[in-house]
Amino acid sequence: MPSKDKEKIKTYFAGYYERNKVAILTHQAEYQKQYSRTETGKANKIANTNRMVAKYPEKYKARYILRNAVRLGKIKRGYCGICGSLEVESHHDDYSKPLEVRWFCWLHHRELEGRWVPKVNLERR
Repeated sequence: MPSKDKEKIKTYFAGYYERNKVAILTHQAEYQKQYSRTETGKANKIANTNRMVAKYPEKYKARYILRNAVRLGKIKRGYCGICGSLEVESHHDDYSKPLEVRWFCWLHHRELEGRWVPKVNLERR
């Protein structure tokens, strides 16, 4: 295949993705939800969790301590430090201080960590 054709195809699919991003992401989310309910999906989730715990033990420990503190009422969930939303996730600046967190909504947490953020308004999950 000549390189001109490859570039044309690449451009076409990039444009297709941009035009259909919401539908594609919605489909992927639904597929992921169904997969996570299968035995293989459950086994892979456990394996991935164990791998991440082994790779980043300080993150796991900090999240575990915070989760228990919130569950026991020692710490109250805050509001997003940017938009004020009450549906928030915790953000650790320093994992050695597990109870010192900042609270952000899903969108602003992704922006803070430099992850991809949708240009359109998508549901959280």
